[in-house]
Amino acid sequence: MTFLGTTSTHQQPVGPGRLWRLLRTPVSPETRAHLNAAWAKLDPRFRTTNQMYGRQEAGCGATIGVMPKCDFACRGCYLGADANRTPELPLADVKAQLDLLRAALGPGGSVQLTDGEVSLRPADEVIEILRHARDIELIPMLMSHGDGFLRDPELLKRLMVEGGLEELSLHIDTTQRGRRDRDFKYATREAELMALRERFAAMIRRVRRETGRTLRVASTVTVTQDNLPEVGDIVRFAQTNADVFRMVALLPVAQVGRTEDGIGRITADALWSEIERGLAIEDSNRDRLTANQWFMAHPDCSRFVIGLTAETGTGSRFLPLSPESSARDRRFLDRLFAHFAGATFRADRPAEAAARITGMALRAPKFFLWDVPANAWSWARRFEPDRPLRFALRALVGRTQLHRFSVVAHHFMSADELDTPAGRERISHCAFKVPIDGELKSMCEVNGAGLRDRLYANMAAMDAPARKSDATYTQVLDPVA
Repeated sequence: MTFLGTTSTHQQPVGPGRLWRLLRTPVSPETRAHLNAAWAKLDPRFRTTNQMYGRQEAGCGATIGVMPKCDFACRGCYLGADANRTPELPLADVKAQLDLLRAALGPGGSVQLTDGEVSLRPADEVIEILRHARDIELIPMLMSHGDGFLRDPELLKRLMVEGGLEELSLHIDTTQRGRRDRDFKYATREAELMALRERFAAMIRRVRRETGRTLRVASTVTVTQDNLPEVGDIVRFAQTNADVFRMVALLPVAQVGRTEDGIGRITADALWSEIERGLAIEDSNRDRLTANQWFMAHPDCSRFVIGLTAETGTGSRFLPLSPESSARDRRFLDRLFAHFAGATFRADRPAEAAARITGMALRAPKFFLWDVPANAWSWARRFEPDRPLRFALRALVGRTQLHRFSVVAHHFMSADELDTPAGRERISHCAFKVPIDGELKSMCEVNGAGLRDRLYANMAAMDAPARKSDATYTQVLDPVA
């Protein structure tokens, strides 16, 4: 699993008891219970073969109030006008949020450490937050514009080594205002930011090499009418650099927070047409990208394609994996979900991954002895139809690099969409929740119905102790200035 970047290098000892439990139960009863509960919440219309919610994931969570301040002033931003004057929550409150998310998501739950720019918080405190998330079996992804890491890669290395950070989302696009480098500060075209993306890719490769640690990276992009025509180029760049960017997360702009009025709304069809333009997909699935989409709960909210990408004799090629990508893929996925729904190796150290996969093989030997190798051979034939054996051998010895790659579109709602029949239906099926006053709320409600602003106002009224961040990271822009 390591060659696909799906195992952990978190340096905690693995006891024999833990390995024995993974061998006996590769997917824990708690994970199955959370999946069953999520599946039961779905309207029967959405219980489709391409539904991930309740089959593989029990949703996703995000923090709030960790660091409302941000040193950028972006054209599309869910934060309110007072965010930069709001003190961050105490560590105990942040940990309580994580505990609530752990109860809702189960072991291996995905949680975004997000708010304003979380890396502006003192590094020791961010490390403590990361450690707590890991200790309670969550998988934290730090959301950041990344500028501070470019200026001081040692900060990122500390978060990786001391905090166990293994997932990072880097937000890079032309809606941003605040980068220090003059070459990128006022970019109006995504082409002007390709050199910045190259710089980030080089930094990620370097810190991985210097620390010897895993770091899985996503590229987050706010999409407006202005940069929509260049989304395909961003996708192509990420696919070419899939050793770094294993995911592209596209966020069509929503009219919330301090987002500029009239910045433009993007339809799903327009966005996915542009994604398909940029993705170097295999011939058999060309012009069929939307048929290969997966959903996370409501189909109008999050859509994504997942698969493998590799360099072949004719350039990059992406193979989608879905019930519609091929008849063999459909059979493979049906059997995988039937036997091991909820299984994940993202937080596993190598010994844990070995124990888990051994336990899986003991429970479904036919699947591992027949389905896995048969599907691997079919993938080799799809990657290089004329020379599949050569491709398979080169992949086995590492001469050809295979990378997991996905493109995700999160269609958040604008404020005026919430109180409509469609909006209420989407909120009732929300898979992306935020803790507000001890309850989990839809992220669209948090940003569009004023919940974030009310929480920030309460935080300011409580006169929480103001803690100065490290001086290197305290240049904060006032978006209303």
